[in-house]
Parts: sequence; C-alpha cells; structure tokens
Amino acid sequence: MKIAYFVNSFNSINWGGQATSFGIKKLVNDNYPDSEFIPVTLPSFPMKKIKIIRSFWEKKLVHAILDDNEEKVLFYLGKLNIQKSFFDEFDTVCFNGEGAIHAKSGHFVRLMGILYMFKKRGAYVSALNQTVDLGNNVLFKKIIKKVYSKVDFLAVREPLSQRELNDLDLYPQVIGDAAYALDRLQTKEIEELVIDLELPEKFIVITGSSYLSRDNKSLKLMEKLLYDIKKNYTSIPIYFLANTKTDIYLANKLASKFKYKIFASPEKYDRAMAVISKAYLVIGGRQHPNIFAAKYKVPFIPFKGNTHKMEGVVELLNYPINVLNWGDSINFDNEIDKIETIRDNLYDKVTIPVIDTIRLK
Repeated sequence: MKIAYFVNSFNSINWGGQATSFGIKKLVNDNYPDSEFIPVTLPSFPMKKIKIIRSFWEKKLVHAILDDNEEKVLFYLGKLNIQKSFFDEFDTVCFNGEGAIHAKSGHFVRLMGILYMFKKRGAYVSALNQTVDLGNNVLFKKIIKKVYSKVDFLAVREPLSQRELNDLDLYPQVIGDAAYALDRLQTKEIEELVIDLELPEKFIVITGSSYLSRDNKSLKLMEKLLYDIKKNYTSIPIYFLANTKTDIYLANKLASKFKYKIFASPEKYDRAMAVISKAYLVIGGRQHPNIFAAKYKVPFIPFKGNTHKMEGVVELLNYPINVLNWGDSINFDNEIDKIETIRDNLYDKVTIPVIDTIRLK
C-alpha cells in the first residue's frame, strides 16, 4: 500500500501541525507496518500575488466538481499547479484536513479538487483529523457534500464538526486530534527536554490564537490579557509559547513591557509539550497547546480561535472551563476563580481520547 499523506505539516513551525503529522505517522506505522507512507508537499499556488486570477480558476474548479466533469477538474487543477501525473503514484490517500476546512481557507477548493480526482482514479481516500467550520458559505457546503460523500472513510476531530457535516447528510466518526495518539512523555524524558531552560518551579504559559492578527487591535487584546494575568497572579513568571508568525510578532512586540520569556520556533513540539507539562496554568487560544495541557492534566483557560475548534476541544474533553472571548476580563477572572477552586479535581470528569487505530483500507 502506497499512501499519499497531505496536508504535510511535519516541517511546519506550528507545534500543532508537527504533532498531528507525527501522530498520524505513528498510527500508520503501528497499524500498517508494511505500507509506504509518503508525506506529499503540495506544489505552491501559482499567481500568489494575483489572487483575482487564482480565484477565477478556483471558481471554475468548484463548478467542474459540482458538474462531475472530470476532464475540466483536471484542467483547472492544472491551472492551480496540480498536474495530471500527481494522481498516478498512489493507491491510498490519508488526507489530514487539520485547519484547512473552514470558510476562510485559501486551500479548501484545491484540496477538494485533489480528493475528487483521487477518487475518480480509484484510490482509497480517508479524510480525517479535521475541524469543519464553513459558516454560511453555501458553495463550500455544496462542494464538501459532493466530495465527502464519495470518500471511503470520513472522520472529524471534535463533535461540533460532526454536527455541521450531519446537517449536510454526511456522517463522520469523531476521532480526536492525532496529537492524542502520541506517546505520553515520561518524567525522565521531560526533564531531559527542558534541562537547559532552567524553568522556575511555578510558571504560567500563554499562547496566541488564530483569532488574532499582526495588527494593533490584536496587540491591545493580548496586552489586556497580560494585564489580567498579572492582576490575578502577581508574582508568577510568564512564558509566551509562540510558534506562528502572528504569535511571534505579538510576543516580541510586548516583551519589553511584560518581561516574560519567549519560547518560539525553531523549538519543536516535543520540547513545547515538555514545557507545558510542567506549567502551573496554560492560557490562550491555540488548540494544540491546550491539547498538550490536557494530556498532562495541566489546567488551561481556552480562548476562541478563527473556527469553532476550541469549543470542539472543550466539548470533546468534557472540560469544565468555558471558551472565552478575547478582551473578556470579567469572565476571565471568573474562570480563574473556578480553576483555583477545583484545581485538585479539575480533571476528574475529563475524558482524554485514546487513539490507537487509523483506517486506510
């Protein structure tokens, strides 16, 4: 079995992307040891600086898929830098949807075209490890219904996405994010990973969010959160874990004012996971740092992202802390009080997913 794996996030600076790819690779190796697992980096988009032309071809591709016109799908994929030969090498597709299946995704249409063609060529297609949040985009809903009704196996990583697809008469399984499949680091491994960081006995981790951008509005929201943290925890040092361009921008801009330490790319996910495992509290809107926190039963306060993925994480875990809006100081203080009140019992009713299988045939 020759498996095409994409979206390939092994080399992403994002720790979540790294963790999910390594989690999927582990599952494939454990369940299909004789298979050939091939991470595929998709060709870059043409006309990156001329989006109006690219949008023109994407609209053509959408209608070709909906019209079930294989010849035109191939033609328009070619205009988007996916050539016919791309579909000749593989008999199996492991599609890691991750965060690409949402209304503002610039990759959605091309990915749907690729999956459509793989099915037309007879490949077994698993579409998994994804949040689906298409909002009110009627055209995206039509195309996902068309393509996902043809795939061989369909799964989402949290229940909100399942309900969204159910509304389109699609019935995926809920299988938690592939990061849950990673082996839990042992105490000795954790200590070896962080030994050079000289971490204090007690510290708070903060992260950014896909809700935020590299602009003044986001800087003010992050600054407000930092003031709220300092108000509640006057003497506990802060570590800003930043592994996206946006988070690194925000961390650097506010570092001189708040005197925190920045832990950022090129650090890898295993070191980030080790740091989080030792934290007193994790605060922020990045999905995977909060998943890492849950794996090690570290309290976290979740904030919104650009999709419902964080709400999905909290519902999947049955985690007793609410997902907060950015800038919501009152409810932030309330959730802090709640965590400190139930800290010793916070994880009593939380369910951490156990993922040990993957379906590729």
